Amino acid sequence: MESNKGNKSIYLEKKATDCCTEEVGSMVQKLVRVLQIFERDQIKPFGFTTTQCHVLLELKKFNKLTMNELSERMNLNTSTMTRIINNLVRDGYVQRLKDEWDRRIVKVKLTEEGINAAQSLEESIMDYYREIVSNLPNGKVEEVLRSVELLVGAFDKANPF
Repeated sequence: MESNKGNKSIYLEKKATDCCTEEVGSMVQKLVRVLQIFERDQIKPFGFTTTQCHVLLELKKFNKLTMNELSERMNLNTSTMTRIINNLVRDGYVQRLKDEWDRRIVKVKLTEEGINAAQSLEESIMDYYREIVSNLPNGKVEEVLRSVELLVGAFDKANPF
């Protein structure tokens, strides 16, 4: 008899985690689609991939980063980051700098053209976010922020980097 109670408990626990799984999955899929449209409408017209956009914005924020720092900040391996930076260097948006004390260390920073591109991207993205916030019901912005923070935390726990 005890074993039946144990099985019932496991069954109930499993059902508790199944609650809203379809709804959450559906909403996450819709969110992914909206973000893909955002990418198409807000980033692609500038001629950048989403990852290139984020690299430009990171470099704008931090001025100079080593390749390792940038890779860590972007959660990408160094070889992937090297390919992305190679393209941005080729196109004149980023420059590589050797560390003056340790020539093995490579730092990257935006060129003047890269600064201008990052500024334009940032302005376009912020305008888009302002529109999103303006479409939220009054008094609900902080609730949305808390909910998104919970969702991102759940993703982080499910997919540790």
